[in-house]
Amino acid sequence: MDGTLFLFEVVAVAPNGALLTERLRASDAEKASAQLRLRGLRVLSCREVRSSSGFQVLRRRRLDIALFTDELAALLDAGLGMVDTLRTLSQKERDSSGRQALEAVTRDVIEGQPLSAALANRGDLFPTLLVASVSASEQTGDLVSALRRFSTHLESMRMLRGKLVGAAIYPALLLAVGSLVVIFLLGVVVPRFAVLLEGASKKLPLASQMLLGWGKTVAAYPALFLGGFAAFVALIGFGFLRAARSGWQIPGLQRAWLIGPLVRQFRHAQFYRTSSMLVQGGIPVLRAFDMSRRLLAEEDQLALDGARRQIAEGRPIGPALAQAQIADTMALRMLEVAQRTGRLADVLARIASFQEAALSRAIDLTARLVEPALMIFIGLVIGGIVVLMYMPIFDLATSLQ
Repeated sequence: MDGTLFLFEVVAVAPNGALLTERLRASDAEKASAQLRLRGLRVLSCREVRSSSGFQVLRRRRLDIALFTDELAALLDAGLGMVDTLRTLSQKERDSSGRQALEAVTRDVIEGQPLSAALANRGDLFPTLLVASVSASEQTGDLVSALRRFSTHLESMRMLRGKLVGAAIYPALLLAVGSLVVIFLLGVVVPRFAVLLEGASKKLPLASQMLLGWGKTVAAYPALFLGGFAAFVALIGFGFLRAARSGWQIPGLQRAWLIGPLVRQFRHAQFYRTSSMLVQGGIPVLRAFDMSRRLLAEEDQLALDGARRQIAEGRPIGPALAQAQIADTMALRMLEVAQRTGRLADVLARIASFQEAALSRAIDLTARLVEPALMIFIGLVIGGIVVLMYMPIFDLATSLQ
């Protein structure tokens, strides 16, 4: 052991029934919980508090839904009433907007509204999937299990997104750095060389003449080049923000080379995982598919709508999804088995697990191919610019001899 201590937030119940939330440092969660047990407290939950940078603190504007559902389930399972649980969660919430939202939910519940309606009244703060899961569990009396299923669902989705984003970070950084080097060469170095070598021999390759012509143009109109560069950066930033707000619904993204199949498989895994969680919570399969459709690309959403109509007319789920190209051969066979056994939620979760495993292998293989190919491509571009830039110097040196 290296003696490193981590900060944990522990929720516990005192012998007199009072609910306590404490933060303490320990080497792991078990030792943090043991410190409170020695004081006669019953530990309900123990979570590590990770330090956040200033940027992350400014960025956080919404309630942590995964933490909220996990703690709500823990407190309800410990025997606390709904109103006391919501009051406790609102008191411990440090974000002002999140605390106000939980206080409003508490007021609605006190006035007699069900929890699902109180969550739905808060607009888009609470996900539609959470509201639907809570609404279905209120009819079956299985609220704690529904909350824990939703918390587990969010965690699995977060891990899947993290794997995809983590694999894209290095190629994106490599491409960004290489692009900056190319822009520096074309915007700063080449124009200065073009001005210095303006009287050089014209017997140069066409590519060198074009590069020098570009350098002379940039040297003559530097403000135009800077304005174009700023506009390009702004356009890239605007496109990124727009894509993020639309859930990365970029037309043609799924048909892109190498990236497209990964994105499509990632969306299909999300679709099956979410549908499994909803079906397991008691939501009919057609409604579950309808609520999960936004996780797919636009073309797959249209295909899913057709499959849903066929299922509503009595066609089996597997063939309908296979015709829509949302289910592959393995998924089709598993759905046919689910149709006979009635274990649709388990089968959908198993399909999602297969999709995630296949996606993980595809990401590793693609990363091994893309990273060296990208390095070679950037090296050739930068090396080509440097060679074409120095050819007039070689020509000038030859003429002087």
